[in-house]
Amino acid sequence: MQKISPLRTSIEAFNKFKASRAQKTQQADKTTQKAQTNPFGITFRGTVIQMDVFEKTNKAEKAENTGLNVKERLQNTGKLLASAWVGTINKFSSLKTNAIAFGNKLKDNTVAFGKKLYEIGNTKVEFDVFKYNVSRLQNKPVSELKDMLSCELQGVG
Repeated sequence: MQKISPLRTSIEAFNKFKASRAQKTQQADKTTQKAQTNPFGITFRGTVIQMDVFEKTNKAEKAENTGLNVKERLQNTGKLLASAWVGTINKFSSLKTNAIAFGNKLKDNTVAFGKKLYEIGNTKVEFDVFKYNVSRLQNKPVSELKDMLSCELQGVG
């Protein structure tokens, strides 16, 4: 009998996977080609549009539409200006709310930093390395050591 190496089995498995993947992509290509033959099978963000969304217009109709009277043109211009004005107001209001939120966050961070700085400023830092040197403490009497310990314990609490 011949031993099957793990490398050979993994290569065979990969080739089978590759063949099945190629077959699936060919089937998918065939289905997309069928959808493209339908002129109304247009996809928009994954959904198929199945209605006639195209508008037929003739040159004669276009010519009539361009001959709008002055009143209709002014109305259309007014609608366009009103739409632009509303869009501008919305933009400024969003900028205003973002600026207010940024200012509030900046204020909160500044207050928190000030509190932390105040706490750091009020902490008592002692840097007396030789205060509790073992050789120094050995020379002191026990009563004095007891007093030092009680003072330190009172300071902690």
